[in-house]
Amino acid sequence: MKKELYIIVTAIIMSVISCSDGRDIEDFIQRDEHPLIFPDYTNITVPPNIAPLNFYIDEDADAYRVKLTSPDGSSLIINSDNGVIKFPFSRWKKILKNHAGRDLVIDVFVKKEKTWNKYQPFNISISNDEIDSHLAYRLINVGYILWKKMGLYMRDVTSFEEKPIMVNRNTGGNCMNCHSFCKGNPEKAMFHMRAKHAGTMIFTGDSIKKINTKTPYTMSAGVYPSWHPDGKHIAYSIDIVNQWFHGVDKRNEVYDKASDIIVYNIETNTVTTSPDISTKNRETLPCWSPDGKFLYYCSTLPINDSIGWLEVKYDLLRISFNTETNEWGKPDTVLTSEDVGGSITFPRVSPDGKFLAFTRGSHGYFTIYNSTSDIYLLDLETGTFEKCAFNSGDVDSFHSWSQNSRWLVFSSKRLDGLCTRPFFTYIDAKGQSTKPFVMPQKDPLFYKSFKNNYNVPELATGPFIVNRPALLQKAKGNASPVQFDPLVDVSALSGATRIEERLLH
Repeated sequence: MKKELYIIVTAIIMSVISCSDGRDIEDFIQRDEHPLIFPDYTNITVPPNIAPLNFYIDEDADAYRVKLTSPDGSSLIINSDNGVIKFPFSRWKKILKNHAGRDLVIDVFVKKEKTWNKYQPFNISISNDEIDSHLAYRLINVGYILWKKMGLYMRDVTSFEEKPIMVNRNTGGNCMNCHSFCKGNPEKAMFHMRAKHAGTMIFTGDSIKKINTKTPYTMSAGVYPSWHPDGKHIAYSIDIVNQWFHGVDKRNEVYDKASDIIVYNIETNTVTTSPDISTKNRETLPCWSPDGKFLYYCSTLPINDSIGWLEVKYDLLRISFNTETNEWGKPDTVLTSEDVGGSITFPRVSPDGKFLAFTRGSHGYFTIYNSTSDIYLLDLETGTFEKCAFNSGDVDSFHSWSQNSRWLVFSSKRLDGLCTRPFFTYIDAKGQSTKPFVMPQKDPLFYKSFKNNYNVPELATGPFIVNRPALLQKAKGNASPVQFDPLVDVSALSGATRIEERLLH
């Protein structure tokens, strides 16, 4: 008991000392370069509600000091003997709240051989625009053979709290994927379960239901989702998915033998489609416009043995749909692969309807393993597009918008070339982006040792709250079948069932 009390008291004293010595260092050598810190939080723009940006000073030294100066002239000093800098949580939150729209100045000092060295200061700009408070993602090991240990999680990005939505150790090690929210609302959400306990889990308020979206007229259950803004419809691609593995680096290519698009009506428990989005071409990755009038999607030619997988390129199309009357318009090509010089994937329209972010890769649509993948921004008012300035030389892929259309989260492997981590960037009203920063962690060295992928980062406006015993019971239960829309002319479709039979025989 005495030992435990000693440890607690010592920790408190060290915490006080680390922030208490506020005397300025006056005798130092001025360095011309910026300090090496991890993660790189130099000269970035952050939301006023983000968690503390703790970092590690990657310089060999005997002592370290960081001085944070606020626009009002007040300062916060952090001392460290190991290079780890952790900002006091409540003080950090107060500083950001009181100085939104202004810049913080960070000075870094390191003591080498009894002499202090001061690096060039860097700024942290505080935006006036907050980010959605929570981020959902799937955590899965980078090693393909270890995929059976996975889970869906939600992180409060205004703090360091992470909670599981669902982990597959509770459901026999099955696959869980494609979590999605309606306009960022955690009370209207869904995710898929594959293999054991297969089905789609849909949450609407206090209701939980599990459905099977596969019908006799569709080639598969729903795959990639997009909620209609009315909260009553979800568009899905239906895909015959295959994988091909590289023999050298163990990366895998994901491609479709066939794919179409359906729309599920939550209230009537029916799925519908149109001959124009269930063609012999491969249609996938649906995305609703924020006004609900148009469905954007990606499309490419049917599979052909004479076309190698490196030559498969997807175009961006859209089609109108009236959810009240189930009336479809005609497809309209928005951008072609020739326009962008590559394959278009993951279209996501900003909630204000002004921009469409998409990923461009060298081929295919599953770009999370493709180092050529970059994120582009299409101005829907002018039709112009450009590569975003925040892209790196490694994978920059899946992305989602905050509900105020000012923040974009995307998955990137730029830290180590191995793991995808969530990065945030500010997008202004003109479509200009800022230097991105990785999601902050309480331990700044966290990403050095944590080797799981963060898949499908989806912003949400609050925490996912559900009765977990009820969720687990429903997840292990049978999936209710959906009905195919009897008004759809099945003979006019591409014949999904017949396509499946043709490909598999």
